[in-house]
Amino acid sequence: MAKVLIIEDDGIVRDALSVFLMRDGHKVISASDGVSGVNVFRAERPDLVVLDRNLPFLTGSGVFEEIRRISRDVPIVVLTGNDDPEEGRMYLERGAAAFLSKGDGLSSAVDSVEKLLPSAVPAPVKAPATILIAEDDEGMLGVLSRSLVAAGYFVIRAGDGLTAERLAREKKPDLILLDIFMPGKNGVEVLETLSREMPDTGIMMISGNDNEETARECLRKGAFDYLPKPPDLDALERIVKYRLFLQRPS
Repeated sequence: MAKVLIIEDDGIVRDALSVFLMRDGHKVISASDGVSGVNVFRAERPDLVVLDRNLPFLTGSGVFEEIRRISRDVPIVVLTGNDDPEEGRMYLERGAAAFLSKGDGLSSAVDSVEKLLPSAVPAPVKAPATILIAEDDEGMLGVLSRSLVAAGYFVIRAGDGLTAERLAREKKPDLILLDIFMPGKNGVEVLETLSREMPDTGIMMISGNDNEETARECLRKGAFDYLPKPPDLDALERIVKYRLFLQRPS
């Protein structure tokens, strides 16, 4: 098992990286500022460091130099929201193992860690998450289903609101995608019912009506997100993956 230190002041990024890496079998320790990061490094001597470039109290550059004074060998993966190529070259010349933009997604950081720590022991394989898609448009239902099946999920399909409620109760899915306009019972009504009955199940709304007030109403009624049609499938997959990691962290 590899020990990875994440030094990152953004709690969402820090937690997401931790979940990704722990699921891959790594032990993760973290710090939210530069000074704490250096102290944790001294105490824990991790196998790899994921370092944010912008940190309070001591900048990423300062942390980098302090870690290099302590150890010349531990790989350091630098994360930044400002992917300046010249700055990237500077870090690489100073011995960084990788210089990555947060804009490219956290999966790039995880991939870099895996390449630098090939001996990490994988976590036990879990059964794929089950996702219920309720959508009366057969074409859209097919697109969403194929995308999520290709991403490794088990998909249940419903063509109307009443069927969606029945299948949700029977199959207990991990996540539900609801179209707003459906026959029998619309998505907002289904949302109201299922968010009460299944409060731990994430429900995302998808609608061809890109209306801010409708979106706010859905969020008030228990949805965790709202996407307009046609959805960006890459964005949808990222949102689904992160939500499931929050629900199924181990």
